[in-house]
Amino acid sequence: MKSCNWLTAVFILIIGGFFLLNRLIPPPEFSASERRLLRVMPEFSGASVLSGAFMSDFEDYAADSFVFRDGLRSLKAAAVFGLFRQSDKSGLYYNATAGAGKIEKLNEASLARVAAKIGVLAAGLEECRLYYAVIPDKSIYAGRPLPGFDPETARRAMAAVLGDRLTYIDIVPALTGEDFYRTDLHWDQARLAGVLDALGAGMGLAPAAFFAPETLGDFTGVYAGQLALPIEPDQMTIMTAPALTEAEAQYLGQDGVFRAGAIYDREAFAGRDPYDVFLRGAQPLIVLDNPAADTDKELYLFRDSFGSSLGPLLLPSYARVTFIDLRYIDSRALGQYVTFTPGADVLFLYSAQILNNETVLLAPVS
Repeated sequence: MKSCNWLTAVFILIIGGFFLLNRLIPPPEFSASERRLLRVMPEFSGASVLSGAFMSDFEDYAADSFVFRDGLRSLKAAAVFGLFRQSDKSGLYYNATAGAGKIEKLNEASLARVAAKIGVLAAGLEECRLYYAVIPDKSIYAGRPLPGFDPETARRAMAAVLGDRLTYIDIVPALTGEDFYRTDLHWDQARLAGVLDALGAGMGLAPAAFFAPETLGDFTGVYAGQLALPIEPDQMTIMTAPALTEAEAQYLGQDGVFRAGAIYDREAFAGRDPYDVFLRGAQPLIVLDNPAADTDKELYLFRDSFGSSLGPLLLPSYARVTFIDLRYIDSRALGQYVTFTPGADVLFLYSAQILNNETVLLAPVS
């Protein structure tokens, strides 16, 4: 009986101690390791309680604000991979070949709808040279069977919708697991020579220009934070060239006005998301002019975040490159800001994450 009382007292002490700590220590508003805002205390109301929304939101808030949260997450990850030898934790994996990643299962219905959206856009651009490419998820280079994204199936699904209206450029063989950051989903700009060669061959561009590397420092990507494992950071390197130094970059603001800015925002490297060093991160429209170009060719790049690091490397081949991110601007509003030049190159370049989630692209399917 005394043993039972002792255990009960210890249990109450532990629960009470954590309760007091959670009341005394204010929870953070932002998780730097996960690159996201943490949940806030939901508003209490009779309707939210009756619908169940309050308790659901409160559970999310409690998980985000619990004291020692990051340490407990690391302990769980260590147990999942070390003790129980599981292959993934909530869809996140880690191995020596590809580093940390997330299993991206193929969504063929979404692929077909992305292709339909591309088809609608291409229908108004018959006088341009039209291309598309698929950026594979790095899990296909992990050196182990994972239920991930199959780029060949993706190509076939999109080709079934697009037919021969656009030219497909296969960049999958030009990449390896080492060409991606080990702690993040994105590719490493310093390792894209093969992709540039593949795009150049497919689009008839001159050989890639010479770029000089500039290392900014340690970079720990979003997957490392989500896994909560002590993974060695990557090195973030940007590639510079005279064409990029002399280029003029214009960014579309929320007020509909273009304003000048740098191609590489070095101050962003010290911010919440160091990857924003490339073209200032999330931007609806960007125009890069190359005054040193010996051509009048133009490129319109429909892209996601991967295009932020690749796009500047294409600038030496063009007089102008226009970046269009349909996650942040509706395609039906493009006519207000973009005039497509006949004969220009148009490249639709999307990663597995976008192809599997077509709703993020603000464009009609018909």
